[in-house]
Amino acid sequence: MARDFDDLIKYIDYSNPNTRPDFLGTLPDICPICTYSISPEYILIYFKGSWTTHLLCGCPRNECGALFFAEYQESGNQFYFQGCYPNSKTNKEFPQEVAELSPNFVAIFNQAHHAEQEKLDLVCGVAYRKALEYLIKDYVLSMYPEDDSKIKSMPLQQCIQKFITEPSIKLMAERATWLGNDETHYIRKWVDKDLQDLKNLIDLTVFFISMSLKASKYKEEMVR
Repeated sequence: MARDFDDLIKYIDYSNPNTRPDFLGTLPDICPICTYSISPEYILIYFKGSWTTHLLCGCPRNECGALFFAEYQESGNQFYFQGCYPNSKTNKEFPQEVAELSPNFVAIFNQAHHAEQEKLDLVCGVAYRKALEYLIKDYVLSMYPEDDSKIKSMPLQQCIQKFITEPSIKLMAERATWLGNDETHYIRKWVDKDLQDLKNLIDLTVFFISMSLKASKYKEEMVR
């Protein structure tokens, strides 16, 4: 298809081969908003600069009807599909007892999760580290409410060392803190670990805290 940069937007007209989207090669078949498999309505093609092309699509589902773009990069007269945007944001679900213990942890974690889905991987690690601090301190506060002001002002690493005695929680929370701190510093100490490792350690911390909360619940409810 000839590139006419005096006319950067071309509306789809299937009777005109110069505006049909077939020349792009790969066409989207999943709506990024509702995530259903679809045959989109193609509305227009937008040439952005010399190498980037956007195809405006419409989801045909009555329940959705969203508009979205498919992005292409051109190289050597070939168009390479890069993906669709915007994307719907998914939330990570947590055990009920953890969500009740620390709703702020769940909220902050999912904001970090949304940032990661937007490929903001250079900033979401800091938010995951903040979420971890809320989880740990809310857990510790549930056990030692009399030390409220001390726990809230204490550095996270010290809080873990002083107040958490359960080995599994302590080991995972400490390591999650190490990697979380790396996300806030210029020089990384754990160069062989990445964001996925941080999330794995937070998941393990959540798991062991969840088990601890469930165990405490049954201990309190089933006394002979």
